[in-house]
Amino acid sequence: MALNRRTYTLLTLALAAAPAFAQVNALSHLTNLRSSLGLDGQHSFAQRNAIRDEAGRTHVRFQQFYQGVPVFGGMAITHTDATGSERPITDHLVRNIALNVQPNLAPAEAVAVAHGHLAPTGAYAQEPTAKLVVYPVKALAAKAGRFQAANAEDFEEQVIRHVLAYHVHTSLRNEGETRDTDYIIDAHTGAILDTWDDLHTTAAVGSGISQFSGTVALNTNLNGSNYELKDTVRSMNISTYNLNHGTSGTGTLYTDADDAWGNGTNYTGSTTSTTSATGQTAAVDAHYGVGITFDFYKNLFGRNGIDGAGKATYSRVHYSTSYDNAFWDDTCFCMTYGDGSSFKSLEAPDVAGHEMSHGVCASTANLTYSGESGGLNEANSDMFGNMVELYARNGFTMPATVANTDACWTVGEQLSSTPLRYMYKPSLDGSSPNAWSSTVKNLDVHYSSGPANRMFFFLSQGASATNTSNYYSSYAPSGFSGIGPEKAIRIWYKALTTYMTSSTNYAAARTAALSAASDLYGAAGAEYAAVQNAFGAINVGALASTGVSVVLTPSTATLAPNATQQFTAAVSGSTTTTVTWTCTGGTVTSAGLYTAPATVGTYTVTATSTADTSKSASATVTVTTGSTTYAEVESNGTIATANAVGNAVTKITGFIGTTTDADYFKVLVGAGATLTVNMTGPAKDYDLYLYNASGTKLASSTGTTSTESVTYKNTGTAGVNYYILVKGYNKAYSTTAGYTLALTR
Repeated sequence: MALNRRTYTLLTLALAAAPAFAQVNALSHLTNLRSSLGLDGQHSFAQRNAIRDEAGRTHVRFQQFYQGVPVFGGMAITHTDATGSERPITDHLVRNIALNVQPNLAPAEAVAVAHGHLAPTGAYAQEPTAKLVVYPVKALAAKAGRFQAANAEDFEEQVIRHVLAYHVHTSLRNEGETRDTDYIIDAHTGAILDTWDDLHTTAAVGSGISQFSGTVALNTNLNGSNYELKDTVRSMNISTYNLNHGTSGTGTLYTDADDAWGNGTNYTGSTTSTTSATGQTAAVDAHYGVGITFDFYKNLFGRNGIDGAGKATYSRVHYSTSYDNAFWDDTCFCMTYGDGSSFKSLEAPDVAGHEMSHGVCASTANLTYSGESGGLNEANSDMFGNMVELYARNGFTMPATVANTDACWTVGEQLSSTPLRYMYKPSLDGSSPNAWSSTVKNLDVHYSSGPANRMFFFLSQGASATNTSNYYSSYAPSGFSGIGPEKAIRIWYKALTTYMTSSTNYAAARTAALSAASDLYGAAGAEYAAVQNAFGAINVGALASTGVSVVLTPSTATLAPNATQQFTAAVSGSTTTTVTWTCTGGTVTSAGLYTAPATVGTYTVTATSTADTSKSASATVTVTTGSTTYAEVESNGTIATANAVGNAVTKITGFIGTTTDADYFKVLVGAGATLTVNMTGPAKDYDLYLYNASGTKLASSTGTTSTESVTYKNTGTAGVNYYILVKGYNKAYSTTAGYTLALTR
């Protein structure tokens, strides 16, 4: 269901205005940075808004222009600390523009193109608008060197070309035709480059019986002998109107003689009066929902209403007939609710919070309502809407913790027996993905919101390590802890209002949230790590470092084609010491026994911790048909000083050069493999022995001839280093005649 500027549907720390001098300095600073940012003098900036946060930092948001034409999605945010020092900017600027900014089409012609494509059956609610923009046509591509790109941070948006275009906005409010549609139309050819649905859906004190929140107190206004559903106590002067099944206009302000409103009954159709007690119930829920949403933003963040400046807003109920939606509309700065058909009337607390939060987003980051930014826009409203619901149910305070099973983790659960969305596992709705992929941008925004919703659940609640749990992520198989709903929503609010821009995608949202967590709690805190983990669990960036480390032995190996090498992995920093093995050529078993391919070359063997899949170690394997003979190097007279013989070696040559000489050689024997050593010596009595690392003798050959042989099988499940010893019997030696050891293993 599509809850829906402008118009946003529900379905499918204190901030103040920054001082004027700080805003002027910010513009000067950004202008001076143009060259270092890759922009020339044809680019300029205009301030969109400015805030000073709880720590005295100033954040000023700028729109980018090229030859006086706004660049679609081109934005920058400057950040200044309390001492006036400049911090790194948030850079979503568009570069390398070279365009003729004189259009061939007039605005009216662009509107005509949109009109022909839209083919409306009724009149427009407002005249369509056409604004000239520089539009960057983008494509998602893997970053350089990311050959197996899968994570969001492996990709970047690349601009294919720039087009002079018109951004056309249309708005329809007719029976059976309620939608806002935006178009990007080439200003030279009239071609439609993009289109999306921009309807953002989903001083007396009276008493109201609501459908969703029980009996509630309502701020009303006594006017003569009647009470009006108008809240003049809160700075936004919230009013609630009755459209009485109309689709245009403001409607009629609700009034009542005794200031007792509603009866808690769901309004079911046009045959019941919209001014009766049942008809009033929808107004009670809408009025209450706006009030608690105002309080939520005011008490948690110090925000004065939707736009931060107390601009008045109103609600309209009983829109159309059986309309199964609710929406926020920026043009009227108001919320509108249908009576529902498949759903109950749409004024549930999380819906009111959802719709008002579209207004907050439009007044701050203004996330474009399509692609990844559109999904983030919808998720943003789901997050705030559900936290408004939790805030009200918890006695108008945000709890430090909340259960995974709490209703705040589903969206619209009071409207029907089945929730609209599941924040803890979005795929339960049958359409939303649980994690980011490169195709998320192609989904309807009510579905592409899924990964961000799940990220927020993980940020608050953490993730389970049980792979059958609805709270499990395969991207964080060991699970992790959350930081609770209050800290989670504070981080997200700051990210939205100070670090996100209209073109923010999932990867940029992670960067924004990390900056917010650092500002609020420090970059070394658990909150910062929780943001890393929450995004990592939806395949956006890496998990936080856990202290886990992996060491692989040996770190290099030289093998003959088809030869084997036993690798061992040591995991520290976790009680889970298991690893998964992978290789780029040949094969490797779950025990780390690697078999080289038949083709010479350089390959990699990797062991990855199952406790923290971001931690791994790799060994380089060189497969060669080069020399397979090893010449003894003195001194190698003890196990500790034994010559290490590579796996490709099949022959060892050496000398017993003194009466006390002894030669040790270390060889690796794979799991289940058998080592055979055949010695051919000079006309001397040399003996052959085999030991383990502890010095225990495993085999020996002590005949009286010049040839000896030992055989030993490694019956274990991992490779083992064994030690071959050659020494002369009864002080036999020769400085001119050597011995040869032939190896098979």
